[in-house]
Amino acid sequence: MKQVVRMSLALGLTVLAPGAARAQGVSFSKDIVPIFKEKCVQCHSNKQPMGGLSLVSHAALQKGGKGGKSLAPKAADSRLVKYIEGTLQPKMPIGGSLSKTEIDKIKAWVDQGSKSDVDPNLIVIADTSVAKVDVPKVALKRPALPQVAALAWSKDNKILAVGTYQMVRLVNPADGTTIRELKGHADVVHAVQFSPDGNFLAAAGGPPAQQGEIKIWDVKAGTLVRTITGHTDFVYACSWSPDGQTIASGSYDKLVKIWDVKTGNEVKTLKDHADAVYAVAFNPAGTLLASGSADRSVKMWDVATGKRIYTLSGHGDIVLSLAFNAAGNQLSSAGADKTVRTWNVNPQAGQQARNTTAHEKSVNEVVYSQDGSLMATVSDDKSLKVWNASNGSGMQTIKDQAESLLSAAFSPDNKLVAAGSFDGTLKVFNVADGKLVSTIIDLPKAPEPKAAPAKVDPKATPAATDPKAAPAKAGAATADPKATTGKPGVKPATATKPAAPATPATPSKGATLAKPDAKK
Repeated sequence: MKQVVRMSLALGLTVLAPGAARAQGVSFSKDIVPIFKEKCVQCHSNKQPMGGLSLVSHAALQKGGKGGKSLAPKAADSRLVKYIEGTLQPKMPIGGSLSKTEIDKIKAWVDQGSKSDVDPNLIVIADTSVAKVDVPKVALKRPALPQVAALAWSKDNKILAVGTYQMVRLVNPADGTTIRELKGHADVVHAVQFSPDGNFLAAAGGPPAQQGEIKIWDVKAGTLVRTITGHTDFVYACSWSPDGQTIASGSYDKLVKIWDVKTGNEVKTLKDHADAVYAVAFNPAGTLLASGSADRSVKMWDVATGKRIYTLSGHGDIVLSLAFNAAGNQLSSAGADKTVRTWNVNPQAGQQARNTTAHEKSVNEVVYSQDGSLMATVSDDKSLKVWNASNGSGMQTIKDQAESLLSAAFSPDNKLVAAGSFDGTLKVFNVADGKLVSTIIDLPKAPEPKAAPAKVDPKATPAATDPKAAPAKAGAATADPKATTGKPGVKPATATKPAAPATPATPSKGATLAKPDAKK
């Protein structure tokens, strides 16, 4: 009888469990969001939502997708439930399935009215979340430095901003000392630029495949003013407008955006590139904005209207860097096709003025000196070159660096040029003769190898193992440990002059036996 009662109770609990869940209520943020985050958002983020359905917020879910509303008053009528149960095809999630417990939670939540316990517009799941990847841990044989991906030299010559992994380091270029470190970036900082008045620094990056970020720092105080977000992937480039009121950014999400610096709000989104945008640059007047992309093109935009004016074509590979000259009548572009192209530009049209095969490998950055008279390029061929900006002739070639060079910056007086490397080093060179002036960041020294412990020969004679044994005198006869019969054989000692072999001697009681101290 007791067994029957126990079974009845167990069955009763099983039957009542879903009802109990309904009575208690299912939380959107605590119960539903974790399921979407783990199983669904890889295909239903804001970046490229499958079927037009995004699950990053309650409002997005309520909106539905291309097939219509995803939720209905009853779970049985809900398209969301039909897809996860498989009554509508393809069954979701593709390549997997939800557990019965997870499906029951979603159905109970729908039957309760599909309500949200947080702000419906709140992004509850990071946009474009990616599946977790197990990255193997590889032990380093020597200490390593993060790459120096970006450089900016202040107009007052007092600060060199260094963009590296998760931070910007502000250094004194005169003596190489670190002034302060601006930390808190999500990943590598790929672009740094001082505001026109020098009071602020923009640093761009973000977590790849998730979102882009631009942090605005107060240079003097070393404090974060604000973080600007809106791109759905890494930000590779940023540029201050000449009046300091806006910032342009280029991202791997193929978009160019213009932001209001004071509010952090998006002013314009410029869409026309077919691939990632690696470079952006305002002209000195602030009326034009140039962008360079992996689609091999350079596009010129009207800042006031946000419309594309024209496209400059000619690069045979990714365009990685752009820079206007001081007058604003020329734009230089560099990229993976090893070339630097200089264009005559105006608000109506652009035309190529010069095409230079500048390096043996990809040209990672092109920069002008602040007066526009010089141009510098750095490359994967491990070299830095300085050019005459007016005619494109080469002035200096600094070769044979240890690794690819990623970034460059001129000092305000044009006397020095800094170069940042993939190996984390930062060096400053003299423009006039190309000689190294200083190494501001150098590779850490490899740890000295530990001395191996002395090995003890198990066949060693007492002299080799007994600390109390008296040292053998020079020329003393030694016993031959290889002797197999009779008394220990004795090897002759080697004299400084040729001598007849020593007469074998029988060691007396207590005599010390030593190994030969010289070769035969």
